[in-house]
Amino acid sequence: MRQRLTSSQWQTIKPALFIGLALALLQIGSGLAAYYQSKNLLWEGKFQTSHNLAQGLIVAVADQMVLKDYASVESRILQTMATEEVASVMLTDTTGKVISALKREPGQEPRLQFEPQQIATPNTDQAVLQSRDQAFITTWAKIHLGSDLGWVRLQTYNELDSAELGSLRQQTLLLSALSVVSGILILGVFLWRAYFTVIERGQKVEAQLDEATKRLVQSEKLASLGELAAGVAHEINNPVGYVSSNLNTLHKYLAVYDKVLDAPEADTPEINALKKKLNYAFLRDDLQNLLHETQEGVGRVKAIIQDLKDYARTNVASHYVASDLHAGLKSTLNIAHNPLKNRAEVRLKLGNLPLVECSPSQIDQVFLNLIVNAAQAMPEGKMGLIEIRTDCDDNQVWIEVQDNGSGIPPEVLKKIFDPFFTTKDPGTGTGLGLSVSQNIIQQHGGTLTVESTVGVGTRFTITLPIQRLAA
Repeated sequence: MRQRLTSSQWQTIKPALFIGLALALLQIGSGLAAYYQSKNLLWEGKFQTSHNLAQGLIVAVADQMVLKDYASVESRILQTMATEEVASVMLTDTTGKVISALKREPGQEPRLQFEPQQIATPNTDQAVLQSRDQAFITTWAKIHLGSDLGWVRLQTYNELDSAELGSLRQQTLLLSALSVVSGILILGVFLWRAYFTVIERGQKVEAQLDEATKRLVQSEKLASLGELAAGVAHEINNPVGYVSSNLNTLHKYLAVYDKVLDAPEADTPEINALKKKLNYAFLRDDLQNLLHETQEGVGRVKAIIQDLKDYARTNVASHYVASDLHAGLKSTLNIAHNPLKNRAEVRLKLGNLPLVECSPSQIDQVFLNLIVNAAQAMPEGKMGLIEIRTDCDDNQVWIEVQDNGSGIPPEVLKKIFDPFFTTKDPGTGTGLGLSVSQNIIQQHGGTLTVESTVGVGTRFTITLPIQRLAA
């Protein structure tokens, strides 16, 4: 015959039941919150993608708008619509008159749109406006080159990738299942007080934290890449521009060569007069300079793309190799050139560092976070100074990144390594840069420290062991 629990027995297990149930519900709620937060991050990524496409198109068509080369403008729009997420692109002048418009139906090729001929443009001084309705994410971006030239209206489909949503749902289900299991384990701890259960649960939590850390590192890297994308596109556009110009000039020069080469063979007065008329000596000398500049421009594009590819490596396995930190630092400065060039001068005082056993792409991410933060710390209108110093001893190396910006107040300084803490405007920072950077350095067995004085500047110091410490 089954016996009912006595009052004393019930009083003993009731707190354990309540605690286990409350913790399970809390973790299920945390899983749902993480799902919706991740979904919001996906939407932010969609908005950022639309913003970057619009900005890239503006960089590409601004010159053609001034020259009224609308055939080239339409070609640039077609290149932008190679991204299947783009539903339509419309280019207008400042009055709202439609210059060019292309549209695509889902799964179809882009086609010209002849209606309407006039649309209402935003009445604002803002350079970019974004909105979202049931069908599209609409981005209005102002075309400005010395003066306002018009607007770009770019629409992307308002839907999330089903694979990404499916992955989020699976993660939420997994977190919920883990929550129930952990609740049962905690209940077992209170009921049986089994020490091995505590150990087992601690290992599970540690594994989950490691996985979460990897996701945060990659999330911050993707956020940094999004911020750098427009700047890198601009950096690539400059050498491509003068390579294109040189090739046009080279084409004209070769026409002159053809005329000279087709002239009668002999040193006749006619040939000498033709050479003098066509400035043949100057063209022959300038041709070599053009070819040299063109090769240099192609080299710059190749270097920028290679540096960006090196930075974008996910490095999920955290592969540790003996690495040249100076090479990684210079590569990082190369891809961060655009956010730096109008904000701060960078001075390098590099010591003689040995090869350091580390995960190079993760260390480069730390460099990028510190350098971009230092540039953003400069007051508006002031060209600041960032000094980067390196040195070492027998066991470790250290890297200092010091700026002469506005400094960090003491009440903010104690929070800067907290996850999601940021002093930037909404939408311009994730609050993960310094938190992720500190976590990366700690995983390498090093330290990341900061000193700051308001009105004087800030100095971050990274220390890393030369040889990876045993786990």
